[in-house]
Amino acid sequence: MLFDRLVRFFRRNRAVELAEFKAMFQRFQQILKGNNRILELISDLEDKRSGEYIFDVHYVRDVLDQLAEQVLVVVSNLNVLADNRYSKLFSRQAAIQEELDDVLEGHRPTGGQRYVIDYADVDGDLTELVGAKNADLGEIANHLHLTTPDGFAVTTAAYERFMAYNELWPKIRALYDAHRENDGESAERYDAEIVRAFATAGIPPDVRAALTKKLKAFHKRNDPDVRVTVRSSAYGEDEHGRSFAGQFQSFVNCRAESLPSAYVNVLASRFWRGVEAYAGGELLDQTALPMAVGVQQTIAAHSAGVLYSADPALGRVDSIMIAARFGLGIDVVGGTATTDNFRVSRLDPTHILERHVAEKCTKLVPGIPDGVVCVNVPDELQGQACLTDQQVIELAKVALLLDGYTKRAVDVEWCFDEDGKLHILQCRPLALPAKVRPPSTELRRKLASRAEVMRGRGVVAQRGIAAGRVWRIAEDDDLATFPAGAIAVTKYTTPRLTSIIRRAAAIITDIGSSTGHMATVAREFGVPMIVNAGDATKLLSTGDEVTLDAEENVVYKGIVGELLEYRTGAEDVFRDLKEYQILRCILRRVSPLTLFDPDSSAFTAAHCRTYHDIVHFAHEKSVQHLIHLNASSRRFRGVQSKRLELPIPLGLSVIDLGGGVSPEASSTHIVLPHQIESPPMRAVLRGVTAPGAWSTKPAQVGFGDLVSSLTRHKMTERDAESQGHNLAVISDCYVNISLQLGFHFNVIDTYVSENIDDNYIYFRFVGGVTGNEQRHLRAILIKDILEALHFKATVRGDLVVGRLKKWESDEVLGVLEEIGRLIGFTRQLDIQMHGEESVREGFLAFFEAPHGDRR
Repeated sequence: MLFDRLVRFFRRNRAVELAEFKAMFQRFQQILKGNNRILELISDLEDKRSGEYIFDVHYVRDVLDQLAEQVLVVVSNLNVLADNRYSKLFSRQAAIQEELDDVLEGHRPTGGQRYVIDYADVDGDLTELVGAKNADLGEIANHLHLTTPDGFAVTTAAYERFMAYNELWPKIRALYDAHRENDGESAERYDAEIVRAFATAGIPPDVRAALTKKLKAFHKRNDPDVRVTVRSSAYGEDEHGRSFAGQFQSFVNCRAESLPSAYVNVLASRFWRGVEAYAGGELLDQTALPMAVGVQQTIAAHSAGVLYSADPALGRVDSIMIAARFGLGIDVVGGTATTDNFRVSRLDPTHILERHVAEKCTKLVPGIPDGVVCVNVPDELQGQACLTDQQVIELAKVALLLDGYTKRAVDVEWCFDEDGKLHILQCRPLALPAKVRPPSTELRRKLASRAEVMRGRGVVAQRGIAAGRVWRIAEDDDLATFPAGAIAVTKYTTPRLTSIIRRAAAIITDIGSSTGHMATVAREFGVPMIVNAGDATKLLSTGDEVTLDAEENVVYKGIVGELLEYRTGAEDVFRDLKEYQILRCILRRVSPLTLFDPDSSAFTAAHCRTYHDIVHFAHEKSVQHLIHLNASSRRFRGVQSKRLELPIPLGLSVIDLGGGVSPEASSTHIVLPHQIESPPMRAVLRGVTAPGAWSTKPAQVGFGDLVSSLTRHKMTERDAESQGHNLAVISDCYVNISLQLGFHFNVIDTYVSENIDDNYIYFRFVGGVTGNEQRHLRAILIKDILEALHFKATVRGDLVVGRLKKWESDEVLGVLEEIGRLIGFTRQLDIQMHGEESVREGFLAFFEAPHGDRR
């Protein structure tokens, strides 16, 4: 009697435990559903950031509301599932949500006492505080992990403190009013008095203390004798299609004691009259161009120069342009040096299309004790290329990386040090010219009769057409006298020419590079320009009437009216719009995955920095909780999690909700394949264990692919069987399988019954160990296969979601077998994906394999 009562008691308790577990499993299902929806919403936001879609802030707000709701669902269900063990997630979500609200409201980053910030703590979110140059450099170092000079940013908050402390704004306005004349002498006197006004101003004690402290820390990390380069990074510089190239002062190779004066002089250059010629009324606008400053280690360069990720001269996007010379690259960007020039294919960055090696007799090097000196290049090197082919290829690959990351063509300053290590010194958007329609046959006939002054000389830096009188400019000429509408002809492409950029119809130079400051400014303003023409200053004299055709690189005598109608200019600035800047900041707090290893001590709720972190953490913990439920909770000791013995290393545990496993397995901790009675589970297992479906060969994974995978997914490769993270919750008609196979994740959720309206399959795949392109190609292949199996499938990046519903049970089971085979077939397939042809070959291979034709 007592024994029977005990049996009934334990059976009753077991039933209660199972009911409770079923309720817990419903919580787990809500976590899975929320996780899937969150990944889809994040992928949709990332699609919008690509620049191929139009959206507004209302769209962003709506998606964030949906994300917040789904994250709350996930966090709440996890805490019910885990007895409120992860309540810290609620406060983490609230903190992230507060940051997102601030971004949406357009709140500027608070400067406060943040006068100096290490580059290690700088990225694009701090653009208003550190300026675009500093922000981009921090972005490159901290998000792309390319080598950049060590250093720090002196912020716009320090600038505003400096200006207020010295009451400089009224003094500057008074100086400007006293020298409003537009002649060169007045401008020079104004600039000189601006410099004196700043030199006599004092750096506020709190700013000086912060600067001194940061400089000491910088020298502690480096050699105490290391020199620094001090350069501008105004907020508004290198943004909205304006580079301000060469407008502000820079100081190369400064000693520590020279840093304060160099900093002040950079601030002073914000108010020079040349800036007014470039920026117009912003010169005296107290809210415009707040000046942050970059302080970075001076690299003793073996070679240096500029690269363009597209060809700005021809507006071509099929090639990368590189200009280089020995030593520091100051004279390369300044347009005063002859350079070695290389053109590299964008389609194959290992293919160097053109090489032009110049005679390089001198080079600039860091001086002793400071500054820059010009020295002779050894005789035996003067005619040699300053870059090896391998270095050219390395630069081309970096160009494509930066181009792809920023989603636009880029203009990059770089150097190789004496050990051959590449350093990125600066990266800015590259303005490309709009294409124009080619001249008609009639126009070509007329042009053939025109007298030519020059043809095919030099390099087209900015395409376009202009006509006017030549105005030849010498180095010491007063540029204030340059007439509007004239064609400037000069020897060098010096930055001082930017003061005439709004007045010049076109510019031609004897010497210079299409990668110099002046060429950059010409492209911004759409001013046609030919550089390195050789002897233009001899062939063209002041007063000559000419027409410049910088489409065909020809200068005609006289005015050719027919050509002028082809003048054109356009710019694409959508990525500088407020909406895209907001979205970028939003995604920083939503999309990145910073928690990778669930076994790490850092894998905690407190360390979740983004929404992606939260849902990844919740998913991992919920799976762990269900798998180890029997051992970790006395309430559910009667609910068994059993290891499934398979001929492949799937590492799968099974929880039976009823009717999924035969009674003979009830007394063991192991389930054999023939003991699985759940029809949908048996179908999946037939597919995943089919001959040839599961390769056990080790994958050949490149280091670069491994690093790339770390940016998105959990990256700890272990034996799947020892992980305990793969789980199948099954019943007689239901299966939910959650698989982590190395570096990718699969979810199969399916219900199969005799009622056709209840039947469905949900399939999700994400991840991989290779780079974005290969993972995306595999995702496309999986989508194509799913669609051939009649799924409604979508792909975003490497995320694939497929849905199939309302099929007869036999048909659903047949498709589930194909899904099982698909899991094994594509497990390591991203490593083999190298183009669209790989997608086609993979598709054919899948359906031509044994048991493959189940469509």
